[in-house]
Parts: sequence; structure tokens; C-alpha cells
Amino acid sequence: MLRLLALALLAAPAAHAGDWRVDADASSMTFETEAFGAPVTGEIGEFEADIHLDPDAPETGRIEARVGVASVDAGSSQFNDPLQSDAGFAPDSHPYARFVSEQVTEIMDCEAGNGARCYTAEGDLMLKGETRPATLHFRLAVVEDRAIADGELAIDRRDFGIGGASWGDTGAEVTVRIHIEAISAD
Repeated sequence: MLRLLALALLAAPAAHAGDWRVDADASSMTFETEAFGAPVTGEIGEFEADIHLDPDAPETGRIEARVGVASVDAGSSQFNDPLQSDAGFAPDSHPYARFVSEQVTEIMDCEAGNGARCYTAEGDLMLKGETRPATLHFRLAVVEDRAIADGELAIDRRDFGIGGASWGDTGAEVTVRIHIEAISAD
């Protein structure tokens, strides 16, 4: 899911405004949380996104990202087994998470640096049969014909019914970090 969100972050320069194709090999999605008082990080291996975004007219943007929840990897079976259970993502009945945004806004008072600009994408996150509002914050730079976006999305796993009684010392807050590279599809 998070990785899909990352894909959604990509955009292009005004000269290449429009539709973008994600370069999956150059893109990545990770997550961070806490368990038993220690940080837990992992990767999301399966994601894709449909991105329509003109950095100079973000109000016309639309981002739809999809993440295969079975591809979430926290690095060990101690964490992966609960994540892939019915108390976790329940991938057998809810194989994908989706983020859909039709409200992209440029943030003028951010410090992106290196020619990057800052945006937020307000939308809905659908995970495990639940839908909640979500905000993706991202920085976007366009270098030649390539758009490079880095962003993050914070979620509370409990809002989506993720976690069971045995998850007592597992943090509720999860931060998904996205690095998306895309090329113009126009």
C-alpha cells in the first residue's frame, strides 16, 4: 500500500505535465513502526500507481496507488507471520491496499531544496475493508524527463482493524516512506 502511495507522489515538469509511468526498478517503499520498545522497519515489494500530475497545476492531479499487502516484509517471521494473519492484513480476503487522491496542493512555505517543490495529496486510504482519510506529503523534483518524488504517509493501524490482543507492545503509528521515480507517459 505504501509503495503504491510512493508511486503516486511522482510528477513532471510543466513541459511534461500529464500522465506518468512509474519506474519500479528505481522506486521503493518502506515503513517504520515500533515493537517491544525497538524500531521495526521493512519494505513493501509490490506496488503500482496511476499518476496524472502537472506540478504547475496540481489541482488537476489524480493519484491512485495500489499495494499488494502480501509483499510487506518486516525482515523476520516474528513480525511477518502476524502481519500476514487475519488479525494483520488478512491478505486472503483483502489482497490490496489503495490510496486515491483527487486533491493535490502545492505547499509554498516548505524547504524542499535542490529545485524540488512540496505538495500534499489528500485522499482516501482503503485497507482491510476500511476507508479513512489520509494525507501524503511529498517533495518533487523534475530532472530532464524524470520526476523524482520522496514522501511519507502516517497511519494508525488500529483505524483499519490491524492488530490483535498479542500485539500489545506494537506501535499503533506506522510511517510509510516513498521514493518514486517516473517518466512522462505523454
